[in-house]
Amino acid sequence: MASLVLSPAEQDFIIRGVEKGLRSDGRSNLDRREVTLRTGMISQANGSARCRIGNLGVGTDVLVGVKAEVNTWAPGEPETTGSVICNVECSPSAAQEFEGRGADEINVELTQLLDRIMSGGAQGGDGLDLSSLCIIPKQAYWVLHVDALVLDVRGGITDALVMATRAALMETRLPRVVVETITDDAGATQAEFDVVDDAEDMVALSGVSGLPLAVTFNQIGKRYAVDASEQEEAVTQAKLTVAVSPKMDICAIQKGGMFRGFPPSLLSEILQTAQRIAKEEFVRFGTLYEAAAKTSEQQSDGPSTG
Repeated sequence: MASLVLSPAEQDFIIRGVEKGLRSDGRSNLDRREVTLRTGMISQANGSARCRIGNLGVGTDVLVGVKAEVNTWAPGEPETTGSVICNVECSPSAAQEFEGRGADEINVELTQLLDRIMSGGAQGGDGLDLSSLCIIPKQAYWVLHVDALVLDVRGGITDALVMATRAALMETRLPRVVVETITDDAGATQAEFDVVDDAEDMVALSGVSGLPLAVTFNQIGKRYAVDASEQEEAVTQAKLTVAVSPKMDICAIQKGGMFRGFPPSLLSEILQTAQRIAKEEFVRFGTLYEAAAKTSEQQSDGPSTG
């Protein structure tokens, strides 16, 4: 995906650094860049978050919004669950290769990965409890539209996307729904529902605490690095994204890169390393999300300006 062109000397410098465990920006191979997380970024959405990996202007920046709507059940659809529809778009201003139709392939790849990760609960794994989105079986259910916009790309796009989406879904609130059973004159019963239009009477999504985080490994030379920079992605030979749940279960794996795959000797090591890094990332995410939620609450409680 990287469009950055490096000289042979620059490529050799980056590759040798990763192989020796000291990257050009001073990090070790398993160190991440600074992460900034904000929530409540879109007032019209049911939930939203913005995640930036790296410093402002030289990092990857992703904005995610979640919008909920009630949908009428149709034959052929699941009878007792709701649904999540993901869509990822890379802004043409994020990178030169995204101009025109250049972003179509990466948009599809990221959308499919995000949909697979966030819908894990539908297959009984970790993720959203889609059954809680059902209002009345075979009649009505909630649809969550998860729309992500990549504002800037400087490496590590997948990890930032998953982190922002997890935060947005954790912040998402749905209106309370009242379901009543109505009996007509003939004695037949029918369920009806009413959506309570009260901003103070909202409910959180079920299962969000089980949503995973992603750890992406880039093979550079004979070794690999986590959270690759833009320069490192330019010399990446293969890429592997591993989604890990809070229970340390591996719930999704996606390979990227057109040159070659990871050798078997590295693959087993990478999966174990992903679980170890994810454990640290969940702790960091919890700290970042708590601070972001507190900041968002303070801003919403403050006086409005016009």
